[in-house]
Formats: sequence, C-alpha cells, structure tokens
Amino acid sequence: MSDLVILVGGRGKRLGKITQKIPKPLIKINNTKFLDILLSKLIKYNFNYIYLLCSFKKKQFFNNYHKRKIHNSTVICIDEGKPKDTGGALFKIKKKIKKNFFLLNGDSFLDIDLNKLKMNTNSNIIGTMAITNNNMYKSNSKVSNLKIAKYGLVEFSKHKTNLMNAGIYFFKKKIFKYITNSKISLEDDILKKIIRNKAIKGYYSKNNFIDIGTKRNLTFLKKKPYFFSPKAVFLDRDGVINKLKKNDYVKSFNEFKLLPGVSKGIRYLNKLQYVVVVITNQSCVGKSIITEKNLEDIHKKMKKTIFNQSRAIIDDIFYSPYYKFSKYKKYRINKFDRKPHPGMLNKAIKKWHLNHNDIFFIGDSISDQVASKKAGIKFYFKKNISLYKQLKYIINHG
Repeated sequence: MSDLVILVGGRGKRLGKITQKIPKPLIKINNTKFLDILLSKLIKYNFNYIYLLCSFKKKQFFNNYHKRKIHNSTVICIDEGKPKDTGGALFKIKKKIKKNFFLLNGDSFLDIDLNKLKMNTNSNIIGTMAITNNNMYKSNSKVSNLKIAKYGLVEFSKHKTNLMNAGIYFFKKKIFKYITNSKISLEDDILKKIIRNKAIKGYYSKNNFIDIGTKRNLTFLKKKPYFFSPKAVFLDRDGVINKLKKNDYVKSFNEFKLLPGVSKGIRYLNKLQYVVVVITNQSCVGKSIITEKNLEDIHKKMKKTIFNQSRAIIDDIFYSPYYKFSKYKKYRINKFDRKPHPGMLNKAIKKWHLNHNDIFFIGDSISDQVASKKAGIKFYFKKNISLYKQLKYIINHG
C-alpha cells in the first residue's frame, strides 16, 4: 500500500485560546483526540508508513505518536523545523516518499473511500484531489469556486460554484517538482498552479465533511462525536466463520472448515462500508495446544482464503489466549479480555472509534451474548443458515 502524509503543523489561530497550548489535531472530542479519530478512519488502508509533518507544539506529536504501530501501519513524526506552510513542509518528506502517496490535512476530513482517488491518469496528471460542497464554509477562500470539467479535470469556474477543496489528495511522486525548501502554500501556490496547468483530476463527494478550524465546527463535532464513525459487525470465529470442533480446537488450517456464506457475507458488509472484526477466545494457546504463531498463521490463511473467494476483507481480529492455569504467565493475565468479559469488544470499539448503537455481534454461545450485553451492543445468535443470509436479514430488518 502507499504511504500517507498528514499535515499537523498549523497553529490554529482561528480557535483563539483553545490552541494556545495544544495543536488542533490533538483537541479532544469526547475524550478522544481528533487525530485518533482521523487515524481510526485511515488504518483500514494498511499504509506502510503514516508520516506526521509537525511544527507547532511538535513535542506533543513525538511523545504520543513517533514510531508507534497502529494496526498495520507505523507512524513517523517529521520535524518541519521553521514553519514553512503547507507546501514547504512537504519538502521535508521528499526523500522518504518512494512512490505515489496520499496527503491529508490533520484538522479536517471528508468521509470517502480513499481508493476512489486512485483514478486512471495519464503522464501529464499529477494526481487527484477530493472536492466537496462549500455550503457551510463560505469563508473558505483556499481553492474554492471549483468545477470538475472534461476528463475529470479540476478547473476554476468563471461563475460562482459551491465546490471547494476537501484537503485530501492522491499524488504522484512528481508533485515534488513543484515543492521547494521555502515558505510556500500547498493550496494558494502549488495547487492553483497545477489546476491552471490542467494537471489534476477531481473526485466529488457530498459525504460528511468537517474542518475543526473554527469554534462553530469544533462545537458541532463535540456534540456529535461519532459524526464519522462507521457501522460495524463483530463475529465470533468458531461456529460462525468456521465449523466448530466440539470438545476440541482448530490446531492447523487443515482443520479449518469455512461455513457457508461467510465470504459472501463479509463482502456484503464491505460494500456497505461496515468495519468487520473477529472476536474469538483461543485458550488453546494458553493451554500450549498450539502456539500464538500457529494461531496467527491460521488467521492469516483464513483472511487470505476469504479474500480469494469473494474479495472480502476482515478488518481486524481480536483473540484472547487466556487460560488461568497456563504454564506461561503472559497467558494467565488479561482475564478481562476473555469472553464473557467484554475486554476485546471494548478494545475494538476504542480502536475503530465506534458508536455502540451502530454495532452488532453474531456469536454461537452464551459467553458471546453476555460479552455483548456488558459492552452495550446488540447480539444475535448464529442461525443454521448461511452467514450472508443472516447478515442481510439483520441489516434489512433488524
């Protein structure tokens, strides 16, 4: 996957006293940093590296994020040095970017599928930029009054439009030929030049958009902290995804038997943009029946098989290897993670910034049901029909 660059160096002057001691991306929304909410929307793309370009209060970013592993991505903080605006900051990343990359502002977000920005482009095209409605942001003068013209090219309109730059881009590496080691604005200098050169395409979306750079918008998001939160489905593994081995454990992938409708069902969820998370007790690890490496190998092959069948994607897997009599101390701790305790569910909810009201769990045991109740989410027992049919019924009928 490509790398991701997030601009987090701004001072946030429009927010007055709010940003005197804290940068905009680190403002808390319902006890969660805005940047963490942003990352929860981005980790599903499995970027190799997520680069944070830091300037104002940079130590706060380095202390919280530098070299931190989030899902399957590694976060690297880059010191911008003397502030050089949104364009000059990119000069610091030039040698680290090896190919095409995504770029986002760290104080705003448009809820789109980033893969849609990877549009077919000819050799003259620098990349693609997301465009959204300007109805609520009339004061935004940075790359506004836009239109998407012939061949999907972005142009400035001679007539007033309600379209503006959404601050999300997919760039070819050759964007760096426009970037110098000086104070320069990506929006006012670089993008305007690229647009006039007919070298960038646009992807329009009217999905949810927020820019927390004003007090009004920040207040709005604090009142609606799950504005961007996706819906999610939690699935038990044994008995829901694969055939349950009564009084035994799946000890290798050769013993793993996929149940009907699993791949199709998960693909159905993907298309509806649900986050799909597997939640499974695996005390066989704590009992030394299989190793943790063996379990992760089973899960890796499970995900690959499901993807190969239907292009279906499992976003995350949480497992509990806990066994209170394990000979290994590390497997005798974290009892709270083992169902019927809700530890794994709570971790998934926090990691993906989920709204409890938009999650349901399908399991095959009382412990699954109890864990769901403790976590405050809906629960359904797995029925003796294909998972696809059950998922479709639940989503359409509740």
